[in-house]
Amino acid sequence: MNKTTLLLLSTLLSFFLVTPLAHAQFLEAYGIVQQMNGDNTTSGDMLVNVADNTSGGFGAGFNMGNVNMNIDFLFGSTDVQIDDVVLDVKLFFFDANIDYAILSGPIAPLLTAGIGSVNFVDSYVTVDGLNENDFSTNVGAGLKLCVRDHYLVKALYRSTWTQIKYTDSKVRFDGVCIQAGYLF
Repeated sequence: MNKTTLLLLSTLLSFFLVTPLAHAQFLEAYGIVQQMNGDNTTSGDMLVNVADNTSGGFGAGFNMGNVNMNIDFLFGSTDVQIDDVVLDVKLFFFDANIDYAILSGPIAPLLTAGIGSVNFVDSYVTVDGLNENDFSTNVGAGLKLCVRDHYLVKALYRSTWTQIKYTDSKVRFDGVCIQAGYLF
């Protein structure tokens, strides 16, 4: 069992074990769209450029007062350029996050942080090691808006860092994230 599968299973298990114990005020389910700026890194003497992308997906979480625990799944694609070779890369992001709403009320500023993985798929088939899952961390800040007790919108600026195997430094995906959903 690889590290990403183990991380996913343990996070999901924790999520479902803690939910009944937390006496959550509201469970939430939402859709996500995130615009992400690309980044550059190197691998020895080669320049690796990860292009901008827009990813979409879904998430679920539960609220305990000003704290929200949630998981996000995002899917997208981007171009990765290694020197003069440009490849189309499918992306899959999994994040387990904790959000903290600084104020109580229908409109609240919030901070978020989490861990997860970034999966790079179907590219670099001739270069060993790039069809891979890589550990990631993320932080962000923004606003949460609750409408009529059952609808929510979160607007965040979020950054995610991961390191592709055999590169010299981490790459950062950062940009605006919009989440819209329903509170149960």
